[in-house]
Amino acid sequence: MSAAVISATSIICAAGFGAPQVWATVRSRVSRTSRSSVMDRDFEPIPMGLVPETALDPDDTDLDSLGWPARARRMLRLSVPALRALDLSGDEDPVTLYLGLPELVAEDSPWIDEFSKHLCTRAGLTLDESSSQIFPHGRASTLLALESALSALDNGSSQSLVVGGVDSLFDLRLLATLGAEGRVLGPRVMDGFIPGEGAAFLLLKSAQESEPDGAVIQSAASTTDTGHRYGAEPARGEGLAEALQLLRGRLPSPIVPVASTFAGFNGENFDAKLWGVAQLRHKDLFATKMTLEHPASCFGDTGAATGAILAVVAVAALSAQHRQGPALIWAASDQTHRGCAVVQMPPQNQV
Repeated sequence: MSAAVISATSIICAAGFGAPQVWATVRSRVSRTSRSSVMDRDFEPIPMGLVPETALDPDDTDLDSLGWPARARRMLRLSVPALRALDLSGDEDPVTLYLGLPELVAEDSPWIDEFSKHLCTRAGLTLDESSSQIFPHGRASTLLALESALSALDNGSSQSLVVGGVDSLFDLRLLATLGAEGRVLGPRVMDGFIPGEGAAFLLLKSAQESEPDGAVIQSAASTTDTGHRYGAEPARGEGLAEALQLLRGRLPSPIVPVASTFAGFNGENFDAKLWGVAQLRHKDLFATKMTLEHPASCFGDTGAATGAILAVVAVAALSAQHRQGPALIWAASDQTHRGCAVVQMPPQNQV
């Protein structure tokens, strides 16, 4: 599997709009979460990492006419400005989009199949429906999309494509469910997370067609884990370790130790267990003084946007030479999927 050149990135979340701003927030470890207007079961305000209404695409009559649920409409309003920021308007070819979405049952969520088309239309782009794909698999979804995108670029079926993810946990029904499960951080819940939202995109081009002058995705891998949060099997935390094993087999030899990790932690202990198992089993993959970043602590759990946001933040950190590469990105979904990828700068651009 060949590497892919990252030609452009875009991002929107509670930490800001654009990679430099979001990375500056993450680097300074400033929290952009605050108490929301939504109350939990004990009538305490739920802390959230929300994007200001003024930064979203307008909530107009065209959007209302879609008949989508509130969460889907907000996701569309989040992702439109982020996709526009990639500045693909000069390219007349239809856009091939590999998009990560929440873990939803397609039969109960018919809007999933329409999301990419409406996203591109509102962003002023034309979607190549025949080659685009959706990955409704939660936090790891964009990393699954990256894995498929690298294969598409490698076999020549695409020369360039857009990979991204979007999600919003600002949904009353979802928040009530998570609250009932004791997963939302609050005065009475210590092992919980702060709900957030966001969208991020990467424009990828084949390394065979474009000489790398910036960051590249060296490889990506994913797997499934039956011992997930809602599974019947014991949660041994093996899925992420298995994904790393696949990743190692796809990296160019000799493997350069990972100098920075942008982790898919959301604040819950469950993900810490996954990472602990993976790091122990692959301790030779990591540099002795590896830097570990926990971006969600600044803007909350961004759900299906997690993998894309981590990738964009990692690119910003490496490009500014604030962190050394290679950089590992990983994320684990609530259900079975686990994913990881390695981002690196060309030799002439490294610290």
